[in-house]
Amino acid sequence: MRTLVVDDSSSMRGLLRELLCERNYEVTAVATAEEALQAHVEQPFQLMLVDWTLPGMSGLDLCRLVRSGPGGDDVVLLVITGRNRREDLNAVLDAGASDYLSKPIDPEILGTRLLIAERTIDEVTRRAAERQDLESRLAFADRMASVGTLAAGVAHELNNPLMYVLSNLHLTREEIDSRDEAPWLDHARQQLDEAIHGAVRMQNIVRDLKTFSRVDDEQRGNVDVQSVLESSINICWNEIRHRATLEREFSKTPPVDVNESKLGQVFLNLLINAVQAMPEGRVSANRITVRTRTDDEGWAVIEVVDNGTGIEPGRLSRVFEPFFTTKSISEGTGLGLSICRNIVRDAGGTIEVESEIDRGTTFVVRLPASKRIPASRTAQAPPTATPGPRACVVVVDDEPLVGRSIRRALRGHDVEVFTNGEEAVERLCSGEPCDVVFCDLMMPELSGMEVFARVSEQRPDVASRFVFMTGGAFTPEAREFLKQSALACLEKPFELRQIRDLVRERAEPAD
Repeated sequence: MRTLVVDDSSSMRGLLRELLCERNYEVTAVATAEEALQAHVEQPFQLMLVDWTLPGMSGLDLCRLVRSGPGGDDVVLLVITGRNRREDLNAVLDAGASDYLSKPIDPEILGTRLLIAERTIDEVTRRAAERQDLESRLAFADRMASVGTLAAGVAHELNNPLMYVLSNLHLTREEIDSRDEAPWLDHARQQLDEAIHGAVRMQNIVRDLKTFSRVDDEQRGNVDVQSVLESSINICWNEIRHRATLEREFSKTPPVDVNESKLGQVFLNLLINAVQAMPEGRVSANRITVRTRTDDEGWAVIEVVDNGTGIEPGRLSRVFEPFFTTKSISEGTGLGLSICRNIVRDAGGTIEVESEIDRGTTFVVRLPASKRIPASRTAQAPPTATPGPRACVVVVDDEPLVGRSIRRALRGHDVEVFTNGEEAVERLCSGEPCDVVFCDLMMPELSGMEVFARVSEQRPDVASRFVFMTGGAFTPEAREFLKQSALACLEKPFELRQIRDLVRERAEPAD
């Protein structure tokens, strides 16, 4: 224990040094408060024995300065005094001292005071370690939140190029299919199919990223358990495939009333925990099994089972406690399972765990079936390039290639493309005919919401023909706008069939 003795008597300094060194303390001794402050600033002490009466600054003033300084609450201060009146002892405690010693020094009483000081310092050290660990975990959790925000932005930025890449690939494939057979066409079809397959894989990755990075955390609805499980598996597939084999045992489950992003967070956390419970280098022996079923009460049951190291019985009851973890800070915050339990409870469900050392762990999530009325689904027409009645279409998107790809997809219609919101408003309010308006929701300078508002003021008939496009409504205003609006919204990258069907419906004269 780093200890500082402050006394202007050399004999008292020598006596205290001798007694403290017998307890293996690391002792520094000085004669004045000014020397003590300087030494404490250079390297803080855990324990200080301070004489009340010192030349210059008094011992009580020294206690006040130390206690009010950085880390002052972590120092044990013992004042040495020959005074024993009640008001004198109160003054010692009021100055911030932890305790006092009466002169002449009794070695036994000193030993008792030091034992108390040691216990106090042990507790201070423990609390400081816990505080530092908590701060580190909170900082890590904050970084993870930032990663989620970054993922949302990346997904949004990827959706625009994916939109025109997929659109152009499908258009080219359609054109090839419409031509006469030739040997080179087979090669072209194969190349295009492979390119489309790769683009669709990117599309699925973006979709899964959006599932886990949505910030509309309170929005709930009918959610398909297996779909969210598949997204969770895709997100952490790289972690899984290098550590274990994955088995799916999926049976039908009812839709559940929960926030999709939060449910994905639960499954992702359970899968990552299962992966990290496996020793490396045993991919064929390590096994993770994901099961879904419906129980006798009609609830959806999801099980994540691993044959990893298991959890010790003494720790099993604490796995859902906040900040309890057996992992390093870089691997976990100790928040994951606690958050999972809260998410499941908020959905009216339960989460339980069973484990045996060296045999593995099973997490069981049970969720009640949703009582929401399923959203009505309109029958989808098969893909077709037939334009139907000629329509007048306006496309508003700050990404020029998105507009071009939509124009190509709608050949046979009159399509105007605008990359500037102001120009689009001028055109839409000009009185010229317009059957459909495809408008990007998020644009710089003038957003799709602002374009819609200005057109609504001058041409409400045209405003009713808006169809919004979005790569991810990631602002609160945009999410609220879509929630309140009854207008259609397409998520990029959408299929050619979707815009063709919309144009055909709106171009056809009413019966």
